[in-house]
Amino acid sequence: MLRLFALPVTTLLLVIIDRFWAGMNSTHVNMLAAVAIVLAGIPHGTLDVEIAAAHFGQNGIAGKVKIIGGYLACAAAMVLLWLLLPELALIAFLLISIIHFSRDWRGGVDPFLAMMVGWALVALPALASPGDVATIFAALTGSQNGTLIAALLGAASVPAALGSLVFAYWVFSHNDKQSALEVLACIAAALLLPALVAFAVFFCGLHSPRHMADALRETGALSSIKKAAIIAAVSALSLGLGVLMFLYQGDVPADMGVIRSAFILISTLTVPHFILEHILSDKQRA
Repeated sequence: MLRLFALPVTTLLLVIIDRFWAGMNSTHVNMLAAVAIVLAGIPHGTLDVEIAAAHFGQNGIAGKVKIIGGYLACAAAMVLLWLLLPELALIAFLLISIIHFSRDWRGGVDPFLAMMVGWALVALPALASPGDVATIFAALTGSQNGTLIAALLGAASVPAALGSLVFAYWVFSHNDKQSALEVLACIAAALLLPALVAFAVFFCGLHSPRHMADALRETGALSSIKKAAIIAAVSALSLGLGVLMFLYQGDVPADMGVIRSAFILISTLTVPHFILEHILSDKQRA
């Protein structure tokens, strides 16, 4: 029962706080949401090298060095894309996020409906909070092209929202009440809460814990101490990279600098994580 109602109840409480007690669309709340997204998002990819090594039979030092090299190359390519073509980097990150998030809902469900959910989670904040999302995207791209991308994303959110409702009805009718409530809670958060807070509800409350639990299961052969050491070390290195991004991003206000650094860092870490997930998914289907 706790697992069934945790996310809907949390969403409801945040909406009540936002509407009737203290508005959550403030600089400090947005910065806290961005930091929470980073702190929740980093750990669930920290065991990727161990997972890849186990699946591809590369458990030796040389094999892991190859995997780490490939991982760093993908991350570096994303950083370079942000530096040279930030609009393309933003669009790529949005598309990857849609596909990546849709995988949270593909258990026994039509992939198209699952894609609608991932699409809605990414796009609905741009419809409900167009000014906030436009400001964030403009800061990410360094130009008003980010505002145009935000407007297009918001316009494209309506069919995704309808598809998500179909998904919720389908899974509920097939006795998966938990998935139905989770999707409805995330859609409600996207429509009723500030954009960053809404994304944090899904990312910190559902996506990251779910993937972290999967990663811990897939690395069951490792001792708890070794897993904890890897998680701590990779998290520290990732946070260090985020701090460097914040310090060397140019003339950007501190509050928006935190948000900008958080999203660029998450996108940089997401790309190799997404590629690994895609390869493993294809490998399992084969």
